[in-house]
Amino acid sequence: MNYNQMLAKLKERWQSLPRNRQILFSLAAAGLLAAVILLTVLVTRPVYAPLFTNLDPREAGNIANALQTMKVSYRVEDQGKTIAVPAGQVYDTRIQLASKGVLADAGPGFSIFDKQNFGMTDAQFQVEYQRALQDELQRTINSMSEVQGSRVHLVLPKDSVFLDNQVQPSASILLQLKPLAKLKPEEVQGVVDLVTGAVQGMKPENVHIVDTAGEVLTDNLAQSDAQLKLTRLSMDQYQMQRTYEKQLESRIQQLLTPVLGQGQAVAMVTASLNFDQSKTTSITYPNPGQKLSEQNVTESGSGTGAGGAPGTNSSQPGGTIPALTGGNSTYNKRQTTTNYDVGKQEQTLVPAPGNLRRLSVAVVVNGNYSAPQLQQIQSMVAAAVGLQPNRGDQINVSAMPFNLNQQPVTPQAPPFTPAALLKHWPLLAGAGVVLLGLVLALLLIRRRRAKAAAEEMMPEAAGAYAEGAPVPPVPAQPTRRQQVRDLARDKPAQVAEVLKLWLKE
Repeated sequence: MNYNQMLAKLKERWQSLPRNRQILFSLAAAGLLAAVILLTVLVTRPVYAPLFTNLDPREAGNIANALQTMKVSYRVEDQGKTIAVPAGQVYDTRIQLASKGVLADAGPGFSIFDKQNFGMTDAQFQVEYQRALQDELQRTINSMSEVQGSRVHLVLPKDSVFLDNQVQPSASILLQLKPLAKLKPEEVQGVVDLVTGAVQGMKPENVHIVDTAGEVLTDNLAQSDAQLKLTRLSMDQYQMQRTYEKQLESRIQQLLTPVLGQGQAVAMVTASLNFDQSKTTSITYPNPGQKLSEQNVTESGSGTGAGGAPGTNSSQPGGTIPALTGGNSTYNKRQTTTNYDVGKQEQTLVPAPGNLRRLSVAVVVNGNYSAPQLQQIQSMVAAAVGLQPNRGDQINVSAMPFNLNQQPVTPQAPPFTPAALLKHWPLLAGAGVVLLGLVLALLLIRRRRAKAAAEEMMPEAAGAYAEGAPVPPVPAQPTRRQQVRDLARDKPAQVAEVLKLWLKE
């Protein structure tokens, strides 16, 4: 069969169909063709991804002009605030725009000095340096996750040879935060430290930060600095305490799991740590130390007459009393003075913060255990955690059956919204057209089968009458209606199936 014969046969078959069926098949074919075209377009069209978001009109215009020059296809979304390009070209396009200086987050920065300008005066150089420094700080601040945009204004006074005329530099920063975003005090302090380290001679009190809502973020920074340090210290202490408690709980679980089984014991530990800072100084004086100095005085004298000691004037007031000896007098004196170093020992004791003050342990085991068994478990746990009753430590081990029949909570599905359905309307439309085509094809196949079954039963009924069935005398040849009646009487089940198919169609 050649191509022309096939077309002729299809044309003849098409013309033999009823008018309503031709219309139905035409609509189904058009729907299938539209669905195929729609799916092809959805599959082959490029997927766009955001290149830049939250742009102002001037920045969006500059980027759009650059993309047109680069011959890169783009789309403007979100009322002109977002520019999207094909997903595979996002990173390459950003690199090309960055190399051309068209990025929207900041100015050229220090790249402004790439071109040498020998005719620039000192005043022009100072202005260009200030602009470049402002752009670099702005670009750095914009990299913060909570900041959407910023403006930096610096005041850089000239150096003076007179100390009384020295003017300190200052900075004013305007921050545009992202929706529902808020900077923490430590983040504001980070911006202040950034500017202080980038500008020579800048002091933290000369940096002023304001957001677009008019709130001065650096007003309460000095007052909250001390509170922030105390808060951090408290959080660090709590974290240290919780880590220590978890370690002890893990040790108890490792001890009881091989003995009682997995999930048969629960342990909770509460530790009281001492973070108070104390300093103890003790001074002790042991035995005398080494000899520092020694003084020896030795005197001797002799005489024949009564009188005072040689070398003294007995008649002067306050003189030495003469020795009451005879004519032959003798005077001897010996004195020794020794100075020793006083031994001194000074000891300063500063205990490390986080000393364990008290420990409380609670253990619950699954099942029924006797008192000796619980006492044995308590002894093992006390030895594992280093329990000291003299310090005030407590331990409690109890046994009770666990409730192991808890049903997990099933997460609820998100509520259905029309917007979620309309978001995928092209795919739903294509699926609906395909489903309609399948239903029409199924109906056509079932109709053809029913027609073929009816045609097969008609000759069978006629043959049954020819082979011996009683033939009505009048008329000699039964009519088609009479044959159908006889067939319905002889084979009611088959006729009922045929009628059901016709009614369904």
